[in-house]
Amino acid sequence: MHPYDHARSSARRFGGQWQDYYPCHAWFDATKAVQCRFTHRALRHHIEGVGEAVLIFGPSVVNSDGVEVATKLLGMQHLEEDCAHPPYAAVWLIDFDMPNWMPTSEPDSAELANASAVRFGGDPSAYLPLHSWFLETRNWSGGPEHLAFRHHAFGIFEAEARFGPALGIGSGRRVPTRVVAERHVQTVLGRIPATVDILRRIKGARWMLQATSPQKLGLD
Repeated sequence: MHPYDHARSSARRFGGQWQDYYPCHAWFDATKAVQCRFTHRALRHHIEGVGEAVLIFGPSVVNSDGVEVATKLLGMQHLEEDCAHPPYAAVWLIDFDMPNWMPTSEPDSAELANASAVRFGGDPSAYLPLHSWFLETRNWSGGPEHLAFRHHAFGIFEAEARFGPALGIGSGRRVPTRVVAERHVQTVLGRIPATVDILRRIKGARWMLQATSPQKLGLD
């Protein structure tokens, strides 16, 4: 479904107007910009993605009726309408076609932060949140395939949206977030892959195609 339809569904469930919920639903579906195929959902359509939405939009959205609606509820509604059963991130990577350039080991976020401080200046603590964000997907899937969620071109721009256009590194100095993010991905993978090159390695499954329709929801 389109974010507009998800938003209309939210308004029917929780009150208010569809415009109250559109930004949240549009965030989940923004990954379609990199691949107009259902596997684009692997980047955000999962339980962990709902948690990310809560961090971005806050714990609740106040609708035009003045009612607070939990962001988690909106995220779970979106997943239910697109995937039937809300999946965990790891489910998307079942039978993932691992590229031969995916590393078998990775530096930790502290090592990467130290390297960034040497390269760009400032204290490692200025870089640690960004490097930790990239690598927190280790908690989503056990093997190196977890890198598929953020270590690519879209993930770099996602980091920029999350941390702002520049990182403050002390004494009034700043370094472009995208530059640091690009160096992170290059260091970990030895390259910066196009996001579509990652998504095409996800094996399609029937549950990924079980999105409902506005008609089934009685919206049209």
